[in-house]
Amino acid sequence: MKQKKRAAALSLTLGMLAGLSACDGKQGDASLSYRWGNVAIGGGGYVTGITYNPTEEGLMYARTDMGGAYRWKSGDNQWVCITDHLGGVNSDSWNLNGVESLATDPVEPNRVYMSCGTYMGQPGAILCSDDYGNNWKQVDIGVTFGANNSGRGAGERMMVDPKHNSTVYLGTRSDGLWRSKDYGANWEQVSSFPVKGNYSQEGISMGILWVEFDPVSGDIYVCAAMKDGQCIYTSSDQGESWEALPANEKGMYPTQAGISSNGYLYLSYSDTCGPNTSCKNGKVYRWSLADKKYEDITPQVGDNHYGGYGGVSIDAKDPDTVVVSSLCFWDGKGENLYRTTDGGKTWKALYDESGSHYQMDVTDAQWLNWGREQPQTGWWVSDIEINPFNSDEVTYGTGATVYTTVNMTALDNGGDVTIKFNAYGLEENAVFKMVSPPHADGSTPQLYSIMGDLTGFSHMDVNVRPDDAHFMKEGVPQDVDCAWLNPNVAAYTSDNGKMPVRITLDGGKTWNACTALGTGGASGTVALSANGSTMLWAPNSTKAETYVSNDNGKTWYVANGLGFQPKMAADKVNPSKIYAACGGQVFASEDGGFNFAPTGALVSDTTTLYTVDGREGHVWALSGSIIMFSQDGGKTFENLKNFNARAMGFGAPKNAGDYSVLYAMGSSDNVNGIFRSADQGKTWQRINDDKHQFGNITPYICGDGSVYGKVYFATNGRGIVMGDIAE
Repeated sequence: MKQKKRAAALSLTLGMLAGLSACDGKQGDASLSYRWGNVAIGGGGYVTGITYNPTEEGLMYARTDMGGAYRWKSGDNQWVCITDHLGGVNSDSWNLNGVESLATDPVEPNRVYMSCGTYMGQPGAILCSDDYGNNWKQVDIGVTFGANNSGRGAGERMMVDPKHNSTVYLGTRSDGLWRSKDYGANWEQVSSFPVKGNYSQEGISMGILWVEFDPVSGDIYVCAAMKDGQCIYTSSDQGESWEALPANEKGMYPTQAGISSNGYLYLSYSDTCGPNTSCKNGKVYRWSLADKKYEDITPQVGDNHYGGYGGVSIDAKDPDTVVVSSLCFWDGKGENLYRTTDGGKTWKALYDESGSHYQMDVTDAQWLNWGREQPQTGWWVSDIEINPFNSDEVTYGTGATVYTTVNMTALDNGGDVTIKFNAYGLEENAVFKMVSPPHADGSTPQLYSIMGDLTGFSHMDVNVRPDDAHFMKEGVPQDVDCAWLNPNVAAYTSDNGKMPVRITLDGGKTWNACTALGTGGASGTVALSANGSTMLWAPNSTKAETYVSNDNGKTWYVANGLGFQPKMAADKVNPSKIYAACGGQVFASEDGGFNFAPTGALVSDTTTLYTVDGREGHVWALSGSIIMFSQDGGKTFENLKNFNARAMGFGAPKNAGDYSVLYAMGSSDNVNGIFRSADQGKTWQRINDDKHQFGNITPYICGDGSVYGKVYFATNGRGIVMGDIAE
């Protein structure tokens, strides 16, 4: 017998609330407290797993590949993030915001466990909670996890023993099977388990794919990704010894499973372990626990299926009722869902050879139409779960959001299934940048945003999920800007070489492609003069000039006097003034960007410039971690000496005519966090706390252009975080 590896819990309670702090002296609003939420979008990333608690009605969890985990509890009516204490500004724990597996306790539903680690090779940890995820204890066992690596939709790799609920099992990618016998406080490697898995994708081991328990006998079933098809092992003595099930479907891998109360192990197979590697083939099987044999029950519904199969779930009210999802079925309708009420002898599907039997309801998140008349069912449906208390309700995650069926049993009688958007409160976008112009009368957008996967949005109201008309859709963006005094005019750049710059004149209802130039570079940075009369574009190429247009991008002229790839900012008062940092110098233009001249100020090569509402010639700069400011059009700068910044931005002041409020990510007095200053950086107040760190922070922050105290900042997987002064 191999020597057991053990690890003890760190005695860290991670849910402690820290008070807000004022740094470097007091100021008039230093006692302000903040409430936190998100700009409403509705998903935006890959929801890799859904878990219902089998004994507490209304309790459900969702895990994501890089955006933490969420809880849905009766009375909440929305998802609540339970991992916001992780990560934060200048934090080393950002990697924990990816959740590879999650387990809910069927005996004590207040207990929940997670294995956290976005990428293999980075520090991972196990998190344990006894209050539904409100507070956590972190346990480090020296194992890494891959919540955003290939095969992340498999599972669940973590499971509570329903017969001995103090015991929790955990499958890992490279370190075999682990077990805790004391509610997750201490862990040991299960040395008796014979395999670790020998199949890899994209250089990453798939390892142990899932752990399941026979609900009647309590026997354990564990699956490892084995090339020879002998993937599944079972134990009837609480993991002391193991017996292999016969090999099945060599070259395929059962990434999801479930065991029915009448003695069948249901398995969904694919020829890969799924995202990021696409599947080309798949099967659905069931294994008879009594007869010890496999039965091929792959749905045959005439839907021209290709690809694999993803989630599988058994109805708690009827062990012969099972739902299965396709995986990587790139049909124009999206992934298909299959339902059987006779243990897999016959199947009915959302769409088949006779047509479609479903309708999508995305009324509350209309951007999910993606410009189509009928929204798709989604893609990458790696997990699907039947509500154990309501057979009509089936919930699944996709690569972009969460859906729940309203009446899944309608398929049984030839009716149509209604599938509703259900990502209320769940925000997982990887955000790059936001701009919030003045919007007091509501006729212009409150916010423009750009992000990965979805490109971006114009948000007329940050509390309302955007409609399809305000969804940018085109390309991977790099920059966005708007005309401060005419904010219905905005532009963004993307990696689309044929349409690298797009402009809107109507607040984002329509986006028009600007003329592309043979510059050898797409994307890049963009700046609009205060009234939108001129637009500057610096392509993302060290060989491309900077260009200026005075006809909304139809015609481009070389901006004289600038080097390659400048960082630009338009004066927010005078449309003729544009500023740029390039090659260690600051430049200014007084003709809308056609001609630039150096101001004489020297800065670092990475300097970013900012301008201020209502203050002509006021230019702020972030040079490394140093905040600098100029009141003479960038000719001379003064350094702030009491703050180390990663990002900065401005928002509306308390009173009209006052100086804009300065917001920043960084540290003051060796305290990291989100800060604000109402006195131009003389004093700072931290406005977040230790329970609100928001995972992997993207260094971009800005205040609202019209609402005093409102602030937005970007995250890599937690959407656009929004803060308001608490009433």
